[in-house]
Amino acid sequence: MSQPQISVIIPAFNEEDYIRSTLHSLQNQTYQNFETIVVANGCTDTTTEIIRKRETNKLKLLTLPNPNVSIARNAGAQAAQGNILLFLDADTTLAPDALHKISTTSLPHIEKNNHIYGTTKTAGDNPELKFKPLLKLKNFYLKTGIHKGSSGAFYCSKELFHKHNGYKEELKTAEHHDLIQRIKQDARYIFTNTTATTSLRRYRKWGVTKIAGFWLARYIKNSKTDHTYEHIK
Repeated sequence: MSQPQISVIIPAFNEEDYIRSTLHSLQNQTYQNFETIVVANGCTDTTTEIIRKRETNKLKLLTLPNPNVSIARNAGAQAAQGNILLFLDADTTLAPDALHKISTTSLPHIEKNNHIYGTTKTAGDNPELKFKPLLKLKNFYLKTGIHKGSSGAFYCSKELFHKHNGYKEELKTAEHHDLIQRIKQDARYIFTNTTATTSLRRYRKWGVTKIAGFWLARYIKNSKTDHTYEHIK
């Protein structure tokens, strides 16, 4: 395989119920110049075996002894060959056009030696009615740049990622937020109009009130920040 343009990095900790669907969505991409690196970290279920059976020259498995999402993402980035690093949650599937749209919106910037980072729309897997307003709110924040975060899929130029030393490995939560705060002055934010469909298990665990409070706090904190972004249809 020639050098891929995109490296899809998937940290996976006990994701046997979701990882097959995630990988299947990658197989169905209309754009195929990419590699997938799954970093199984501390798995005690069958996740590692599921990936190992599917390994090819386009799908690589890395294993780490302990669960740590930031260490897992950094390990995947170190092994990546692509110019774009796409960090995909293990319980998230991509629309068939996702990699095509990300490549066509990002590579022109990278070819001009400009740094980029961005995300996509988010959707829930069979969302209950009570969660639909929250998903719409999150998409509004991501689209307008009020909150520059992750839909379940977050991407950036590889050079930018390494320039800022990747994820802080002591962080097990809010690691995307921390990285974005460090890179945002050095790169352009892109909202790509494609969809990452993610499990709503965390929404169900937190409940509507806690999720709504989280997004309200994000709005208050970020409402006065720089909203420069690029919305790609």
